[in-house]
Amino acid sequence: MTDFKKQLIALLEREIPELADRIQAGAVDARTPAPFAAFSVPEETPVRMLHGIAGYRTMFEIAVYDNRFSGAERLKHRVIAALEGAEFDGKRCRFKSSSTEYCADYDLHGATLSFCIV
Repeated sequence: MTDFKKQLIALLEREIPELADRIQAGAVDARTPAPFAAFSVPEETPVRMLHGIAGYRTMFEIAVYDNRFSGAERLKHRVIAALEGAEFDGKRCRFKSSSTEYCADYDLHGATLSFCIV
């Protein structure tokens, strides 16, 4: 893959301007004001066939957070809309699943979204 991080951040900042400079890889700085997002480094697993490896399946997650549940839900749907069908190195991104969470210590609502690039 080319620089996945740069492509992903540029795409999300273009489609969701309120996340500009608020998207980080892995853990997020505790001082980052909501709304913000974090993403995992893509994990590639080979697709094995009888005659060898046919290709690779790439999975990654994006977590979005906001101070309000409705804000986190809105971000979740906007991220899905931005990434569903997006192209990374000639492969298409597909939404797989999501889960919601609440961080009581920080009064943050969040959603973690899983994507696959095939």
